[in-house]
Amino acid sequence: MSTDLEQMLAVIDFATEENQLPPRDWEACIAWIETATNDQLVPLLDAFVNRPAPQTAVTQNLISTVLQRLARRASAMANSNEQIPPQYLAAVYRNWQGADATRVWLLRCLALQYDHHSLTTFAELLVNDPPVDAATALAPLFQSKNYDAATLFPRLLDGLSYTSLAVLILDLANYTVREELLDQHPARDRQAELTRLLGGLVHELEQLDQKSPTAETRPVDAERVSESVSLAVSLCDALALMGSKSAMSQLYQAMELRHRRLRLEAAASLIRLGEKEAQPTLIQLAAEPVVRLRALAYAQELELFEQIDEEYKTPVAEAEAEVAWWLSQPTQMGIPPTTCELVDSRTQHWPGYDTPVPCFLFRFTYQFGDSGYSNVAIAGPLTHAFATSFCDLPAEDVYAGFAGWHVDHEEIYEVE
Repeated sequence: MSTDLEQMLAVIDFATEENQLPPRDWEACIAWIETATNDQLVPLLDAFVNRPAPQTAVTQNLISTVLQRLARRASAMANSNEQIPPQYLAAVYRNWQGADATRVWLLRCLALQYDHHSLTTFAELLVNDPPVDAATALAPLFQSKNYDAATLFPRLLDGLSYTSLAVLILDLANYTVREELLDQHPARDRQAELTRLLGGLVHELEQLDQKSPTAETRPVDAERVSESVSLAVSLCDALALMGSKSAMSQLYQAMELRHRRLRLEAAASLIRLGEKEAQPTLIQLAAEPVVRLRALAYAQELELFEQIDEEYKTPVAEAEAEVAWWLSQPTQMGIPPTTCELVDSRTQHWPGYDTPVPCFLFRFTYQFGDSGYSNVAIAGPLTHAFATSFCDLPAEDVYAGFAGWHVDHEEIYEVE
């Protein structure tokens, strides 16, 4: 066992909530991972197999850092024959059941290696014991075309029964068809099952729309709506890629719901299946900022772009759409704003750009009954809004605030 490995394991074993700081040469210890041979990495994985899952936050952070370095190594070596032995990665993953925040990086290592053994191992582990954050594990497969997708399917489809996995697996299946990694959709034999699932989701969303939520049920209902819409969107895309004419009824029902993203996806899917009656819905949805960018992309793909009103294709309209989409993300406000009004636009120099770039400021408002919330967001070189209100500042100061937050340079730092 190398000195670097021994020291790394000693630091991990020593880490407790009271002993938070590793020695100064900790970085050198984990840097060793990127230059070690596969034979040298086996003792590290063996050591993790023989240790319990990390319990304290400090230990979890240390081991997560080690596994992220393993993933970085796997990514760097993806096009070579130097794979970390999948059976050892799998053994650690199984041993650390429940420690999802840490062990998900082991799945990511397997996904990044792209070889047959690693991908079959990945599929088995993901379906049999899915982590909470499966997106971290699956992300590399959406970012590459250099793997045999047939290695993953149809086994991954067995994970459709997990709510946390279904959307990701369907999206990956759709990706493999769209990028021509597979000749036909891997879920083609499950058309009837997926059509019934879409019908059930549409019915559930209809019921939730008609329901009068209470303060107690509103958060639960909102989560159910979010999950149902996400899965229904993926199903619409999958059924269109399969050319599934038997799903027409369910797609038309989905297009009548009030959820703009689902209506747009259903309309696009119907148009791909030859239904011209769905074209007006897609064209009209370009007026909705929160789905405008996607509507424009679909219109371009489906040769309907010329039918979109010119006012929704301007740089200002696209910038407004970026702000509305950004605010609607779960990590931000979670829903699009009630109103979004342009307050300033100019082309100017911006940190990180060699030439002046268009910049836009929008004042957005959320109306909640008798109360409301307003602030200013930027679009152009970045899309962002702060929790602190910028409403009363002149445009120059608002731009300066965003630029100061956005800029990154080794000579710019904070002093207490």
